[in-house]
Amino acid sequence: MKNIKGTGFLNSVIFDMDGVIVDGMPYHIESWKKALSTVGISVTDLEIYLMEGMTGEETIKELINKKKKSLSDVSIRSVLKLKRKIFNDIFTVKLMKGSKELLLELHRLDYLLALVTGTRLEVVKKVLQMGLDNVFKIVITGEMVSNGKPNPEPYLKAVNELGVNKKDCLVVENAPAGIASAKNAGLTCFAVQTSLPGEYLKDADKIFQSIDELSAFLIKS
Repeated sequence: MKNIKGTGFLNSVIFDMDGVIVDGMPYHIESWKKALSTVGISVTDLEIYLMEGMTGEETIKELINKKKKSLSDVSIRSVLKLKRKIFNDIFTVKLMKGSKELLLELHRLDYLLALVTGTRLEVVKKVLQMGLDNVFKIVITGEMVSNGKPNPEPYLKAVNELGVNKKDCLVVENAPAGIASAKNAGLTCFAVQTSLPGEYLKDADKIFQSIDELSAFLIKS
């Protein structure tokens, strides 16, 4: 097990999914843009990237507030349902370069692994079918928490279910909301620049340019 900057001996790694394990954000962005356009809301790629990790419900409410729009609960549910339909129609599982190799190697080395994502379980299952079925001891999805990222609840739930000490646990993220969630939970968080440049990830304890660079740090060094 690796000693990370005196925080303890790392025995558990908790991974975010979109942008860390699977390249799913382009599909989320396209489906959000199309669904929101039906109620006259226009969003940029960056706006969606900065909300990556939040649940769908939290994302749409945040966007409505930001755009100073007023939508009924019925309209919100309709947009969210449409977004999910569009996403399901276009989503293709494409793993991030180096992610599967890293996960399998950490699993082989007996690290406890968990997955924490704002994405729904039905989508997560498609990702796990890519040879990752038995890698994660714990999987936390958006339906399993009352408050999504940046609230600490998702990561606190993962730590509790793993039964590990926070000081022995590392989170791997790629977005501000996820980093905030991990740090608010009292965890060490590493970030990878797969979706956003380092200026948006500065609250992480360490930033890596790629999954391969992270893998080299965790395993090869």
